[in-house]
Amino acid sequence: MTNTSSDSGTDAKPREWRFVWRHRHALVLILVVALMVGTWLALSPARPLPWVAAALVAATLVWWVRRRTHLAREERALALVDLSEVDRMPGTEFEEHVARLMRVHGYTAVTVVGGAEDGGVDVLGRAPDGQAVAVQCKRWNHPVPPNEVRALIGVLNTGYRGYRGMFVASNGFTEAAAREGGGHMTLVDRDGLARWMGGTEVPEPPRV
Repeated sequence: MTNTSSDSGTDAKPREWRFVWRHRHALVLILVVALMVGTWLALSPARPLPWVAAALVAATLVWWVRRRTHLAREERALALVDLSEVDRMPGTEFEEHVARLMRVHGYTAVTVVGGAEDGGVDVLGRAPDGQAVAVQCKRWNHPVPPNEVRALIGVLNTGYRGYRGMFVASNGFTEAAAREGGGHMTLVDRDGLARWMGGTEVPEPPRV
Protein backbone atom coordinates (compact mmCIF):
# COMPACT_ATOMS: atom_id res chain seq x y z
CA MET A 1 0.00 0.00 0.00
CA THR A 2 1.02 3.58 -0.48
CA ASN A 3 2.96 5.47 2.15
CA THR A 4 1.16 8.78 2.57
CA SER A 5 3.48 10.20 5.20
CA SER A 6 5.55 13.26 4.39
CA ASP A 7 8.82 12.03 2.91
CA SER A 8 8.66 13.36 -0.63
CA GLY A 9 10.28 16.72 0.10
CA THR A 10 7.50 18.82 -1.38
CA ASP A 11 8.49 21.75 0.83
CA ALA A 12 11.79 22.93 -0.60
CA LYS A 13 12.32 25.76 1.90
CA PRO A 14 15.28 25.36 4.28
CA ARG A 15 14.33 24.49 7.85
CA GLU A 16 15.54 27.88 9.11
CA TRP A 17 13.22 29.74 6.73
CA ARG A 18 10.28 27.54 7.70
CA PHE A 19 10.93 28.39 11.35
CA VAL A 20 11.00 32.13 10.58
CA TRP A 21 7.78 31.87 8.54
CA ARG A 22 5.90 29.94 11.23
CA HIS A 23 6.90 32.49 13.87
CA ARG A 24 6.57 35.59 11.67
CA HIS A 25 3.87 37.21 13.81
CA ALA A 26 5.90 36.83 16.99
CA LEU A 27 8.98 38.23 15.25
CA VAL A 28 7.01 41.24 14.00
CA LEU A 29 5.69 41.82 17.52
CA ILE A 30 9.21 41.70 18.93
CA LEU A 31 10.38 44.20 16.31
CA VAL A 32 7.51 46.58 17.05
CA VAL A 33 8.13 46.43 20.79
CA ALA A 34 11.85 46.99 20.26
CA LEU A 35 11.10 50.09 18.17
CA MET A 36 8.65 51.37 20.78
CA VAL A 37 11.14 50.90 23.59
CA GLY A 38 13.88 52.56 21.56
CA THR A 39 11.66 55.55 20.79
CA TRP A 40 10.54 55.93 24.38
CA LEU A 41 14.10 55.72 25.65
CA ALA A 42 15.13 58.42 23.20
CA LEU A 43 12.23 60.72 24.16
CA SER A 44 12.36 60.10 27.90
CA PRO A 45 15.98 59.45 28.83
CA ALA A 46 15.47 60.65 32.41
CA ARG A 47 12.71 58.15 33.27
CA PRO A 48 12.99 55.16 30.93
CA LEU A 49 11.91 52.38 33.30
CA PRO A 50 8.16 53.16 33.36
CA TRP A 51 8.11 53.21 29.57
CA VAL A 52 10.01 49.95 29.35
CA ALA A 53 7.70 48.30 31.89
CA ALA A 54 4.61 49.54 30.05
CA ALA A 55 5.95 48.23 26.74
CA LEU A 56 6.68 44.81 28.24
CA VAL A 57 3.23 44.60 29.81
CA ALA A 58 1.57 45.59 26.54
CA ALA A 59 3.63 43.07 24.57
CA THR A 60 2.80 40.29 27.04
CA LEU A 61 -0.91 41.11 26.88
CA VAL A 62 -0.93 41.15 23.08
CA TRP A 63 0.96 37.83 22.99
CA TRP A 64 -1.44 36.22 25.47
CA VAL A 65 -4.56 37.38 23.63
CA ARG A 66 -3.15 36.25 20.31
CA ARG A 67 -2.22 32.85 21.73
CA ARG A 68 -5.64 32.30 23.28
CA THR A 69 -7.36 33.32 20.06
CA HIS A 70 -5.18 30.97 18.05
CA LEU A 71 -5.81 28.05 20.42
CA ALA A 72 -9.56 28.69 20.35
CA ARG A 73 -9.49 28.63 16.55
CA GLU A 74 -7.54 25.36 16.57
CA GLU A 75 -9.96 23.82 19.08
CA ARG A 76 -12.86 24.64 16.77
CA ALA A 77 -11.00 23.14 13.81
CA LEU A 78 -10.26 19.93 15.72
CA ALA A 79 -13.90 19.55 16.73
CA LEU A 80 -14.81 19.20 13.05
CA VAL A 81 -12.39 16.32 12.37
CA ASP A 82 -13.04 12.63 12.96
CA LEU A 83 -11.06 9.50 12.07
CA SER A 84 -12.76 9.16 8.70
CA GLU A 85 -11.34 12.57 7.75
CA VAL A 86 -7.93 11.59 9.13
CA ASP A 87 -7.98 8.61 6.77
CA ARG A 88 -8.27 10.99 3.83
CA MET A 89 -5.49 13.34 4.92
CA PRO A 90 -2.19 13.50 3.04
CA GLY A 91 0.87 12.98 5.22
CA THR A 92 1.68 16.68 5.58
CA GLU A 93 -1.85 17.50 6.71
CA PHE A 94 -1.72 14.68 9.25
CA GLU A 95 1.49 16.13 10.69
CA GLU A 96 -0.25 19.50 11.07
CA HIS A 97 -3.22 17.73 12.67
CA VAL A 98 -0.98 16.08 15.28
CA ALA A 99 0.78 19.39 15.93
CA ARG A 100 -2.60 21.05 16.48
CA LEU A 101 -3.59 18.31 18.93
CA MET A 102 -0.37 18.88 20.84
CA ARG A 103 -0.85 22.65 21.07
CA VAL A 104 -4.48 22.43 22.16
CA HIS A 105 -3.66 19.87 24.86
CA GLY A 106 -0.86 21.68 26.63
CA TYR A 107 2.25 21.08 24.54
CA THR A 108 4.34 24.17 23.82
CA ALA A 109 6.95 25.25 21.25
CA VAL A 110 5.30 22.90 18.76
CA THR A 111 6.89 23.01 15.32
CA VAL A 112 6.27 20.83 12.25
CA VAL A 113 9.63 19.90 10.74
CA GLY A 114 8.53 17.15 8.37
CA GLY A 115 10.03 17.11 4.92
CA ALA A 116 12.95 15.75 2.96
CA GLU A 117 15.41 16.93 5.62
CA ASP A 118 13.40 16.21 8.76
CA GLY A 119 15.98 13.78 10.13
CA GLY A 120 13.32 11.15 10.79
CA VAL A 121 11.12 13.40 12.96
CA ASP A 122 7.95 15.22 11.88
CA VAL A 123 7.00 17.37 14.89
CA LEU A 124 8.98 18.83 17.78
CA GLY A 125 7.59 20.29 20.98
CA ARG A 126 7.63 20.29 24.75
CA ALA A 127 5.28 18.32 26.96
CA PRO A 128 3.35 20.11 29.73
CA ASP A 129 6.11 19.07 32.16
CA GLY A 130 8.76 20.72 29.96
CA GLN A 131 10.21 17.53 28.49
CA ALA A 132 11.39 17.89 24.88
CA VAL A 133 9.44 15.59 22.53
CA ALA A 134 10.20 14.35 19.02
CA VAL A 135 7.19 12.94 17.15
CA GLN A 136 6.97 10.70 14.11
CA CYS A 137 3.61 10.67 12.25
CA LYS A 138 2.40 7.98 9.85
CA ARG A 139 -0.90 8.41 8.06
CA TRP A 140 -0.76 4.99 6.46
CA ASN A 141 -3.44 2.59 5.27
CA HIS A 142 -1.87 -0.29 7.21
CA PRO A 143 -0.17 -0.83 10.59
CA VAL A 144 3.36 0.43 11.07
CA PRO A 145 5.96 -2.39 10.98
CA PRO A 146 8.84 -2.76 13.48
CA ASN A 147 11.54 -1.37 11.19
CA GLU A 148 9.90 2.08 11.34
CA VAL A 149 9.89 1.99 15.14
CA ARG A 150 13.54 0.90 15.17
CA ALA A 151 14.36 3.80 12.86
CA LEU A 152 12.85 6.31 15.29
CA ILE A 153 14.75 4.72 18.19
CA GLY A 154 17.94 5.23 16.18
CA VAL A 155 17.07 8.86 15.50
CA LEU A 156 16.41 9.52 19.20
CA ASN A 157 19.79 8.03 20.07
CA THR A 158 21.68 10.13 17.53
CA GLY A 159 20.32 13.42 16.21
CA TYR A 160 17.73 14.03 18.95
CA ARG A 161 19.48 13.12 22.18
CA GLY A 162 17.58 14.43 25.17
CA TYR A 163 14.22 14.16 23.40
CA ARG A 164 11.55 11.66 24.37
CA GLY A 165 9.91 9.87 21.47
CA MET A 166 6.28 9.66 20.40
CA PHE A 167 5.03 7.72 17.39
CA VAL A 168 1.52 8.51 16.12
CA ALA A 169 0.10 6.03 13.59
CA SER A 170 -3.39 6.47 12.18
CA ASN A 171 -3.76 2.73 11.59
CA GLY A 172 -1.78 1.48 14.54
CA PHE A 173 1.21 -0.83 14.82
CA THR A 174 1.88 -4.48 14.21
CA GLU A 175 2.39 -6.60 17.33
CA ALA A 176 6.12 -6.76 16.59
CA ALA A 177 6.30 -2.97 16.25
CA ALA A 178 4.45 -2.49 19.54
CA ARG A 179 6.93 -4.80 21.28
CA GLU A 180 9.84 -2.96 19.62
CA GLY A 181 8.69 0.42 20.87
CA GLY A 182 7.78 -0.62 24.38
CA GLY A 183 9.89 1.26 26.91
CA HIS A 184 11.54 3.44 24.26
CA MET A 185 8.71 5.77 23.26
CA THR A 186 5.00 6.47 23.52
CA LEU A 187 3.02 4.69 20.81
CA VAL A 188 -0.30 6.29 19.81
CA ASP A 189 -2.36 3.84 17.80
CA ARG A 190 -5.74 4.38 16.14
CA ASP A 191 -7.74 4.01 19.36
CA GLY A 192 -5.31 6.26 21.22
CA LEU A 193 -5.59 8.85 18.47
CA ALA A 194 -9.40 8.75 18.72
CA ARG A 195 -9.23 9.30 22.49
CA TRP A 196 -6.76 12.14 22.00
CA MET A 197 -8.98 13.80 19.43
CA GLY A 198 -11.94 13.39 21.78
CA GLY A 199 -10.01 14.98 24.63
CA THR A 200 -10.44 11.98 26.93
CA GLU A 201 -6.78 10.89 27.00
CA VAL A 202 -3.74 12.98 26.11
CA PRO A 203 -0.60 10.93 25.41
CA GLU A 204 2.54 11.85 27.31
CA PRO A 205 6.14 11.03 26.44
CA PRO A 206 7.86 8.39 28.58
CA ARG A 207 9.66 9.70 31.63
CA VAL A 208 13.42 10.22 31.42
